[in-house]
Amino acid sequence: MDSRKWYAVAAITGGAIALAVYLAPYADARQSLAPLSVNAILKKSWSSLDRVPFGETLSYQNNLLPAGINLAGLVDLPLPSASVTTINLYQNSPRSWRLEEMSRGGAVVGVVARDNDRLVTYRSAVNQRTFEVLPESARSAWSLWQVPRPTLWRKDWVGRASRTRIAGVPAYQVTLRPKAGDTLFGSVTYWFQGRYFVPMGVEVKDRAGRTVFRAKTSVYTQGAPGSAANPPSAGRLVAWHVATGLAHLGTQFTGPKVPVHSLPPRLGPLKEINERRMGANAMAVYGDGPGRVIALVTPPRPFQGKDVHGLLQPVPGVKGFRGVTDGVFSVVTFAWGHEEVTLLGSRSQIQLARWAKAEWR
Repeated sequence: MDSRKWYAVAAITGGAIALAVYLAPYADARQSLAPLSVNAILKKSWSSLDRVPFGETLSYQNNLLPAGINLAGLVDLPLPSASVTTINLYQNSPRSWRLEEMSRGGAVVGVVARDNDRLVTYRSAVNQRTFEVLPESARSAWSLWQVPRPTLWRKDWVGRASRTRIAGVPAYQVTLRPKAGDTLFGSVTYWFQGRYFVPMGVEVKDRAGRTVFRAKTSVYTQGAPGSAANPPSAGRLVAWHVATGLAHLGTQFTGPKVPVHSLPPRLGPLKEINERRMGANAMAVYGDGPGRVIALVTPPRPFQGKDVHGLLQPVPGVKGFRGVTDGVFSVVTFAWGHEEVTLLGSRSQIQLARWAKAEWR
């Protein structure tokens, strides 16, 4: 074999080896995991959250709202701000878990933890803790990011399942695309650990394919994390604010249903899934999964904080409604009699306002 042929063979062989090395993790992921449907993966994941202990470190990207936005007086979202770049999640069981929000410099920005029947939160900026007694149905910290329920997702979403590798671990990927043309989401992708089906990440893209929210596992550890899941002990204890009840939105509420005259049974095409009353406040969830819309009914109160005043603007073409949107998620508020109604969802401000105007007559 002359030198030119030898060189050609060597180049081709070297390229093949390099390609094989590059693709090996993906090939291994396909070979080690059986193909499953979207519904089978979601069903196994919901079951896993009731029994599997684990620890995760997730890289975090949030372009939904600017860092440091204060929505006091409007709503306290269970969503870390853009100042958070890393999330640590530790779970001994659905009744013992801790979610830490970390800044770029490695400092703890906030903590949400469950200790049996209590939800404990901590915010470093104000050095405050809060406690609340939880309903029995409240589950894992991952329910904050709304993993869709098996079967129910099919009404509003088209799903596709594939196999991949996350943090060196074989994993399943589920991508959902909305059937409706009025949602602001372009797609929502979830990743699940291949053996125990623990959630390993979620990514939201807008209609243009831009990533606007992402939390994806970079380190995964199987087994109970022990004391790492303990609730925070630092910070001054303050009264619980009802708006933080949004942390329950990943669950179905149990107990007797309290009629609330200002909550309609439907919101546009979305049927009411559950509702709950907390003192003088009420909350309802319309639809299921990441496309749901949340309605809060509260006594009238002025919005607090200059950030809120600057964010809320009149909704074009719908008199009496004010709101804000980031292109993927919208908040709309309006007065109804002696109450104030706030809607949150992945529709445009105009769509939410029109639905509300039609239903709250």
